[in-house]
Amino acid sequence: MIKHDIAHKEFYSHPENVKDLIQGFVALDCVSEFDFDTLERDNDSFVEKEKNERHDDIIWRLKWRDRWVYVYILIEFQHKVDKAMPVRIMSYVSLLYLNLLNNKKLNYGKRKKLPVVLPIVLYNGQRKWTAKRNIQDMVEKATDEMAMYVPKLSYYFIDEIHPEANEKDSVLDGLANSVAAIMKLQRILSSEEFYEFIDKVKNLIKDEKQKQKFETFIAFLLRYISSAYDKPEYEKVQNLEEVIRMVKTFRDFDREKDKKEFTKVGKLEILTNMIKKGILSLKQAAEEMGMTIPQFETAIKNLA
Repeated sequence: MIKHDIAHKEFYSHPENVKDLIQGFVALDCVSEFDFDTLERDNDSFVEKEKNERHDDIIWRLKWRDRWVYVYILIEFQHKVDKAMPVRIMSYVSLLYLNLLNNKKLNYGKRKKLPVVLPIVLYNGQRKWTAKRNIQDMVEKATDEMAMYVPKLSYYFIDEIHPEANEKDSVLDGLANSVAAIMKLQRILSSEEFYEFIDKVKNLIKDEKQKQKFETFIAFLLRYISSAYDKPEYEKVQNLEEVIRMVKTFRDFDREKDKKEFTKVGKLEILTNMIKKGILSLKQAAEEMGMTIPQFETAIKNLA
């Protein structure tokens, strides 16, 4: 699986992409009242040490009615579902509030209240997301008098790979913008779908206005390749056809790797069952995989 974190962080450093993400994938009525002209980056809300620890977090703010709303985008690219996500979100929002208080960056006017924070978890894993969405659901059920001490904080979840997990998904409406294009790219399974997708992008960007909308998508493709395969020179490529050729090459390479890995996993499972049934000894199974016994045992543990 290609590592997307650098490419994604760069992509969501552009306000137009944050706007498209919120408008296209956040199913909240209040979004229609957000003033996207006021959208500005605000990662300075965290002190330097904290920013270094959470390098994949992106913080924006924008006006909602007459007050600031903070949009906290947590980019989560991992194969395993993080069951502690509600706790992490609570921790991050608390730190954001502490720094806003220390920096005296409260909402304007007489209220002097802490701003509303919309935490968004952008997930890119292949596994279905099963973590709780609210910290309250992780805490033991309390009596009525203790209930007020149980924290309540949710995060908004967006799955880049599985559209059925999203309340709203603009990819289903076509390639409206760069955000939809990126998610569509990552959901493609077959070569036929990939070529069909690329043809649509090529046709779209023939129009100069559309081309500007997809500039960050093209930049994402370059980052996508260069960061995953340690080829920084690829970021200098300007020709779209060359970008597409490189993406195809590496997509095919990755799919071949995935296919081989799947075959290896399937063989391990079969051999493990044969050991359990007494058909093969541990030594025979290890030899079948071309491994030593310790290597085979480690492979089985990793598989589990």
